[in-house]
Amino acid sequence: MKINKYSKNYWVLNLIQMLERLSYWIVVLQMPIYIAQKDVEGGLGWTHIDKGIIYFWWAIVQNLSPLFFGTLADKYGQKRIMFASFFIVIIGFISMGTSHSFYPFLFSTLLLGLGLGMFKPAIQGAIANELNSQNSASGWGTYILLVNLSVFLAPPIAIYLKGIDWIWLFYGSAIIFSVNYIVLLLFSQQPIKITYNNLDFKNYFKLLFQPRIINFIILVAGFTILYMQFYETLPNYIYDWIDTGNFAKKHNLPKFLLSDYGNGLSISFEWLYNINTGLIVLFVLPLSVFSKRFPIIKTISLGMLIASVGLALSGLFFEASFVILGFVIYTFGEMIVNPKLTEYLSSISEAERKSTYLSFLSLSWTIGLAGGGLIGGYLYHHFGDKANLAQKYLNEVLNIKHNNPSTAFEILTQKTGLSNSGLTNLLADKYNPETFWIIFILIGVIASVGMLIYNKKANVQSKN
Repeated sequence: MKINKYSKNYWVLNLIQMLERLSYWIVVLQMPIYIAQKDVEGGLGWTHIDKGIIYFWWAIVQNLSPLFFGTLADKYGQKRIMFASFFIVIIGFISMGTSHSFYPFLFSTLLLGLGLGMFKPAIQGAIANELNSQNSASGWGTYILLVNLSVFLAPPIAIYLKGIDWIWLFYGSAIIFSVNYIVLLLFSQQPIKITYNNLDFKNYFKLLFQPRIINFIILVAGFTILYMQFYETLPNYIYDWIDTGNFAKKHNLPKFLLSDYGNGLSISFEWLYNINTGLIVLFVLPLSVFSKRFPIIKTISLGMLIASVGLALSGLFFEASFVILGFVIYTFGEMIVNPKLTEYLSSISEAERKSTYLSFLSLSWTIGLAGGGLIGGYLYHHFGDKANLAQKYLNEVLNIKHNNPSTAFEILTQKTGLSNSGLTNLLADKYNPETFWIIFILIGVIASVGMLIYNKKANVQSKN
């Protein structure tokens, strides 16, 4: 790859995106634990249903707002929209750290979502305008690589910041994100050429409801539901059910990779997610270049199927080696899909409508993250949350009336005399929490098959 085949603006914009992703992932990877894990000191300790409601409204705001701000970015310039979004994002991070009751915290996530929703179409539209047909595939691949390079740095920073205090997780993200005000000064916005009325919403929705666009959005939503569970439910599932201690001992892993989840030292879930980001950093660019020779839609379908298989291995098996293999396989599916989504929408849009078309992809994320958040939160609360299942066992099996999930596992340990791992195995055998994943795996497979049908119909229409 030749560095000089991209403009200065391209690299500046990628630096801005890297700082945004770093600050975001420092917070977002910890959110499932901070909000809903019952036995974490300093966390909120709310239910998974509460977590699902928060993610639902967060996703609605963060992923629907780009539909509006994409048109504003095209009309008034991406630089102006990014400048305004920075302030809202910083306030969102700070207020999340200082809010400890449900509605103030929910409002804080909505502020963060609004700021990020403004930012996304502006940054992606600006990058799209710096690419052309010759460097588009590698350009978006490089974009994904750099994003994940910054995400790779998030777990150790997050572990360090929450080790000081949970509030520093949010303050640290706000400080890192604020550096973007300086970097933005290096971005030279091209003169805006308006060849149509960007704020003509009748025309906007006419573009949106083209069959090829709306069908694509619905199918991609299947993948984003899968994506939601991998990043927002799997951390809780690993914390509750997966014992990686024997794997860590067998491979003599260093202590900085380990945490004690009440079952002895196990691999920190944050470092398991760095398998994901590390592989993306290493392989997304060559994979993007390699996949250029294949049809985009078929490539997306294959990636969805691979991601579904990876999630199945991570969720349906309690053995650490299967979980880690699942992370690897899921990651290859994700890195195949994500660059191709933006590449496809960018390829079918006019130059002056890049931000508008790329904002359409936010509808898929809205459906997947919001719907996946509610469904995942409800199902995990009832069928996967170890604290709730421990309470259920006390009430139904031992006939001990107990209404506090936060202490149920501890009381059950005392009543049964079992070790942490022994009791975890008992609950897993009794309630089969791994079945939680089946519905989401099926959704991913259906979306993959749907993409092949979509591709076939699109080819027939193009011939006609």
